Parts: sequence; C-alpha cells; structure tokens
Amino acid sequence: MTTVGQENARMLASLLGIEEADAAECLDRTVRVTAAPEFAAAGAEVQALLERTIHVARSDEGKTDLELVIGPTEPSTPGPHLYASLNLRSAIVDAVPLRHSSERPHPLLTALAACHIAAATLHRVIGSSSLPRLGLPLRVDFAELGIPEGSLTTPFDTSGAVLVGGGAVANGFLRALRHLNVHGDLAIVDPKAVGEGNPNRCLYFTSDDVGLPKAATLAQSAQPDFPGLRLEPHACTFGELVAKSGPVDTAIVTVDSRRARRSLQKEIPRRVIDASTTDARAVIVHSHSQPTHDACLACIYRHVSDEHARERSISNGLGIDIETVREGFITADAAARIAVAHPSIEASAIVGKAYDTLFKELCSAQALLTPEGRQVLAPFAFVSALAGVLLVVELLRSNSQVATTNYWSIDPWGTPLNRLRRQRPRVPDCEFCADDNARQLAHSLWA
Repeated sequence: MTTVGQENARMLASLLGIEEADAAECLDRTVRVTAAPEFAAAGAEVQALLERTIHVARSDEGKTDLELVIGPTEPSTPGPHLYASLNLRSAIVDAVPLRHSSERPHPLLTALAACHIAAATLHRVIGSSSLPRLGLPLRVDFAELGIPEGSLTTPFDTSGAVLVGGGAVANGFLRALRHLNVHGDLAIVDPKAVGEGNPNRCLYFTSDDVGLPKAATLAQSAQPDFPGLRLEPHACTFGELVAKSGPVDTAIVTVDSRRARRSLQKEIPRRVIDASTTDARAVIVHSHSQPTHDACLACIYRHVSDEHARERSISNGLGIDIETVREGFITADAAARIAVAHPSIEASAIVGKAYDTLFKELCSAQALLTPEGRQVLAPFAFVSALAGVLLVVELLRSNSQVATTNYWSIDPWGTPLNRLRRQRPRVPDCEFCADDNARQLAHSLWA
C-alpha cells in the first residue's frame, strides 16, 4: 500500500507544513557523491543513506542539483557543491572546500559522520527554511560521544542479548555494530513482516523483502557482515520469548511505540539499551540496569494523552473498538471486522500486522484521512541510522560501566552534545516502578 516515496514525502510534508504532492516535488532532486579513494567507505555510507530518500546520480548521468565532495578530490560537476572532511577527531561539512588530514577515523565513527553528512546534504538540496535548523560549517566532534577508550577495538560477546524489533533502528544498529569485533549470539525478535514502506529507511531490506518476516529477513541479510556472531531470528514478541526461554540479560530496544516499551519493561530484563526517533526531529537514547532507583523504560515512555488520541483515530479509522487496538496486533477475528469496514482489504493479508502499521499504510494510500496520522510517520533513513549508531555507542558505554546518565536527546540535524546527557529520576506513578511486586522481582532476579 505504502511506497518508499510516499513515506518520505509524508515525512517532509509534516516537517514543512505543506501538501504531500509538493513535498514529493521537493524530494525530486539528484545528488552526486564524489569521494576521494581513501574516503570510499565514507562515500558508500553516505550514498546508502541518501539513495533511500532522493536520487543519487551514477557516474554517467548528466545534470545534478548538488555534488557532495568527500575528502581531497576535485568536483566532477560545475556545482553547486558541498564539501565533507573526516579525521580521527571530527567530521566537518561546509559549502566551501576544506583542509584534509591523512588520518582516518574508526569505521563506526565514519558511520556516525555519514548520518550528519547525509543530513547536511538533504538540507542543502531541499533548500527550505522550514526544515529544522542546520548551520554550516557543521562540525561533529567524536569526543562528544563519550566512547570509552579502547572499546572500539576490544572484542565483546553479545550472548544473552536480544535485539527487540527488526525495523529501521534495528537495521541501523546492526549496520553500525558490524564495524566492531563482536562474537557470540544475538537474538532478533519481531512478530511483524516487512512493510511496503520499510525500504525507505531499513538498509538491510529491499522491495523484494516486502511481506517476509522481519526478524528472519534482517538476520539473513545482516549475517554476512558478522563472521563471529550468530544472528538468531524469532517471529514472536519479546514477552513470548521470555515466556519460552526465561528472563533476558540485555534488551536492545528498537520498537516504535511507547506502549510496547512499557510492556517490555514488565518482562524485567536485567539491562535495557534503548533508542527511538521522534519523526525526523530527535533521537532519544536511554539505558539502565536493574535494580535501579532511577528511571526505567516505562518511566521514560510513560503514558501520555496523545496515545489515547492515536488509539481513537486507529479505532475509528479501522472500524474496530479501542480495546482491540490496544492488543497491538491484528487477530483473525479483528481482520475480518476490518475487512467488512474496508472491502479493499483482504482479511488474511493483515493477520498478525500491527494496528499502527496498517493505520499508517491506509493513511499513506489516502484510504484514511485523519490528523492523527502524523503520529506514526516514519523518519528519513539517516535519522534511523543515526539512532542505530548511537544505540551501539550506548551499548559500549554500558559494557564499560562508564555510563553515569540514563537519557540523551540528540538533534539529528545538529550534532551529538555530551552536555545534554541527563540522569532522569524515577516517575512516582510509573506503572512498573510503582508496582512493589515488580520491583521486588527485579531485585530478586538481578541484585
């Protein structure tokens, strides 16, 4: 139902406050990426992000709207141009030629820099003053990440960890993790299938994967990047996995709803490493270990009134009651009722799909016209990829036990700033922390 172009156009329309057709026209842009040989890896990372949103020119194509020049090499077009440079300490993007160093950053830092270079490129080529602010020169200081010394080259074992969710941030996480020396096992849990709009931001997915199980598809596509790590897909929810296998040591959380995160917290993993995106405006990173006296995952994503508004819109739009929507995934009975309200939908094709996902697809296809559709918009590829990189950074910080904060908000159109890290306190009425039995169980499991 939802095409990659529609996903991107809806996101931009929301950012700019314009019609989707006008947003699609803004995205009808062509960028050429020219990278010096020693920066070929950086060029490939940036191109992979850009081509999920706009057109990236081949070497034999003519006119382009912008040429991105990475490293010490000459442009191949008359312009306009954007320039990028990377070294051990930072990455810089500017509208004028830059000085370059012979030093090369670690591949994980290159992946992070690629996200910000892609952001600057999109900002420049779209050229709207209504986009979030992005000033040039844009400088990304790698020291702001707070990565523990030596952790980028130290091998570590992920056995006992579960990657919860197989969507865009999970794709970004594995794309970033491939640059580290990891071994052992990593379970991937997601009960859903690849949607038609997913390839606009899921770098391990293609249009050929639509309809296939997310967890298995992600594991199969990413496995060649991990010679020492075994990816184990599970087509179920995190709760179902815990019920079958027992408590989980580390939950690496990438799911896309507040309710799902609160539900996950009730399964009491020992450690949570979490990243989420707020459309294309922010990336949020959270981590904690049980038992904790500070904020848990349910504190960070506590219930807000907007959730009721979205649930009501989904309920009204799909023709089912709100309690059914709160079950999360479409059962055969619910699918039959939805098919009655929407004759164009085949009931068997939506069984097992998340209500949020179907709602978003119908909004994109204009089968539903509702102001609440904005709450389930998908971000651009570079935002999800950035969330994945920062999730790996938080995992490294947690592994080294240097994390003294549990919350970080990052502007994807700006740069990561260490001073914005916070230690969020427990919410008194948190549905997990306020449950004495749950807290006692967490203490008995993980103290």
